[in-house]
Amino acid sequence: MSDKRILYLISRENVSAPGVMQSQVLDLLAEEKIQDPSSKIVLLNLPSLPIFLKHIKKIKNVKKFCREAGITLFIFPIIPIGQSFMPKWAIPFFLIQTVPLAIFFSLMYRINLIHSRSYLASLLAYFVKKITGIKFIFDTRSIYLKEAETHGIWKKSEADYRFWEGLEKNMFRSADKVVVLASEKDAYIKERVPTADISLIPSPVKVTDFAMPQIKRAKGRKILGIAEKFVFTYSGSLGGLHSADFIASFYSRVSKHVPNPHFLIATQSNPRGIISSLEKLGIRETDYTVLKNPALGDFLPLADVGIHVYPDVPIAPYVSSVKLPEYCASAIPTIVTSNMVSMAKLVREKHFGVVVDNFEPKHIRDKIQKLVKEHSLMGKKAFKLANTYFSVKVCAQKYLE
Repeated sequence: MSDKRILYLISRENVSAPGVMQSQVLDLLAEEKIQDPSSKIVLLNLPSLPIFLKHIKKIKNVKKFCREAGITLFIFPIIPIGQSFMPKWAIPFFLIQTVPLAIFFSLMYRINLIHSRSYLASLLAYFVKKITGIKFIFDTRSIYLKEAETHGIWKKSEADYRFWEGLEKNMFRSADKVVVLASEKDAYIKERVPTADISLIPSPVKVTDFAMPQIKRAKGRKILGIAEKFVFTYSGSLGGLHSADFIASFYSRVSKHVPNPHFLIATQSNPRGIISSLEKLGIRETDYTVLKNPALGDFLPLADVGIHVYPDVPIAPYVSSVKLPEYCASAIPTIVTSNMVSMAKLVREKHFGVVVDNFEPKHIRDKIQKLVKEHSLMGKKAFKLANTYFSVKVCAQKYLE
């Protein structure tokens, strides 16, 4: 019988928000409960009040999911003081709102392990450990300071950046386990705290959600008018780091080297930007399809290849988004840019896509020709990787070890 009594902490994010919360939190915790039925899992979500209100109608669905999965759920919205990249003056206000709740539920349910998602939840877990001694997993997700640099929030010379540098090191030292999603994050942490206990566990995917019989795939492609086309797909948000101009330009460059290309886009963002960017590049309306927030399991397997690219920004080497596991589960190869060091390394090692090193036309042509030639084999390797590496079953097992 398991003695695991886990408090899973999410702060500022909203577990009711559509998108990654289902696959990265709810599906993962449900699978952990299946693999270890006697464990106790308490999910404590502390979203910022505006985000809580934005998705308040979806809370009923999350409560039902957690109840059926055997997960105890509590949601307490907090007043957001400061930005998501929290200046040091705002930290006391954040901790005053959150530490008492975390300690209360830890004592109430005799918690012996806190699993904290991302930096702010881990900051909370760090202080709870100082007070109660309860062990915690620092599940880093992204790299906070690199994100702040990328978004132009802080420069390295600024006081808040230097403060968080010191705090980050202390959190790495204090954590009983640090979880990273990609290899470069491991190197980042080891450079700062060589003694940190690090585990690499990628973003999970529920592979069965993307299973699509060939008959259904053929029918879906015919309905969209792409049955005879070579289909590139992009799934995710648009804007900010995911510039519509950058993604459209990249597609324009790679699509020149395949016959009859088509661009299939799934996004929760306003699609006007990407449509405008494609039209400026002379891409006809009949050669792209944009769908707002479709069920990805019914969408991504219709494509032939996924696009997962980043401009040259500080966070790029550490990127490990949900796109890659979802493309793999859909049995389609992926194109990544070489500045995404962690993802490029994985693609090269496992041969389930191609890495574009630069935007020189001959280089792109050679890589895309290789992709087309080995497309079927790469797709099979992608699907194998989804089952053996990215699968929520595999990832849940690693978290429970």
